[in-house]
Amino acid sequence: MLIRSERFGPGPIIAIHVLAMIGVLFWLSTIVGAFVEGSSNKWLVAVVGLVLGGAHVAISRFTSLRSNRAVFAMWGVFIGDSVLAIFVNWQAIALVLFTVVLLLLTRTRSARMWFAS
Repeated sequence: MLIRSERFGPGPIIAIHVLAMIGVLFWLSTIVGAFVEGSSNKWLVAVVGLVLGGAHVAISRFTSLRSNRAVFAMWGVFIGDSVLAIFVNWQAIALVLFTVVLLLLTRTRSARMWFAS
């Protein structure tokens, strides 16, 4: 059964919005956590979080506009998360996999139709 909402789009599009907002919440909590804990690199965490969190906002916004720029934003997040996983913390691989799911959702038939219209 396909989940469909005329206002928000087909199921994969709704899932893209939900996952993008989860990404925003993740980065907000990471930034707040860095400041609350008094981390020595809290400003670096804030910059990275604002860039990648902002990219998640862009993913959702561009998806709403039916713009293929959403896919470019996803690739930007994928690259950023990959750099984090390689150079900062291997556990960031979970973020990379999260972004892979976003990219796979754009390949569904209904999502391709959404972006093409």
